Amino acid sequence: MKKGVPGRAKGRPERRVFTIDLAGVRSAAKLHDALAAALPLPAHYGRNLDALHDVLTEFGGSWTVVFRNAGAVARGLRAVCADAAEETPGLHVSFEDRS
Repeated sequence: MKKGVPGRAKGRPERRVFTIDLAGVRSAAKLHDALAAALPLPAHYGRNLDALHDVLTEFGGSWTVVFRNAGAVARGLRAVCADAAEETPGLHVSFEDRS
C-alpha cells in the first residue's frame, strides 16, 4: 500500500503557484525563456504556444499561473491560457498588468 504525501489531502495534488513577470519580454524566444525559468517544463518542451497549451492541459491541473506585465506577448498567450484553463479542471491562470 502506498503512503500519501504528508500534509496533502488524499487523492488531491498539492496546489502549485507560479508567478511569471514578463516585463521587457518582446519576443517569442524571450517568452519561452521566461516560461522555462518559471515552470517545470518537460525536456521535450517545444518552445511554442501549442507546446505551452499541451503542458498546461497535461500537468496544470493543480497549478495557479499568474502572469505579470505581459504587454507585447499578451494576446496569443492569453488565448492559449484561456483555452487550457477551460479544458483543465483545477488550472487557474490570471494576468496582472501595471496600472
